[in-house]
Amino acid sequence: MRWKLAAAVGVGALLVAVTAAPANASTNTITVGPTGTVTNRILISVSVTIVCDPLPGTPVFSSASVNVQQANGKQISAATGGTSTFSGPAAPFLTCDGVTANTAVVQALPDTGSGPFHGGGAVATARFDYQTTTNSEHGNSTITTVRLRG
Repeated sequence: MRWKLAAAVGVGALLVAVTAAPANASTNTITVGPTGTVTNRILISVSVTIVCDPLPGTPVFSSASVNVQQANGKQISAATGGTSTFSGPAAPFLTCDGVTANTAVVQALPDTGSGPFHGGGAVATARFDYQTTTNSEHGNSTITTVRLRG
């Protein structure tokens, strides 16, 4: 009987711990689109979608970056790229209100020593950063399979 009671209390505590979200829980997400393009075997373009939380203060900076890797024979080709804006007429390119799906196309070039890219499967990760005069936030994607065309 004690074991059943202890198990029930333990399961109840676990459920509360798993379902309870802190007051400052975030919706910060970035996802990489399922397809991308490769131009002249070196320029990779992929779309990302970002949802970010509102922050107090005046927006001053936003950015998104991607890393793409693809098998190329016995080698791995790798590319990195990003886009960003600072204070001014284009800042920020993100609308951070917790619901707006901000979409951007991010371009990447091969890393030093990397081989060229080709049409076919690749994997990508992405990150975004957003900063106001008083606070900042960021988000990272999971590893995503991308189909490159071109």
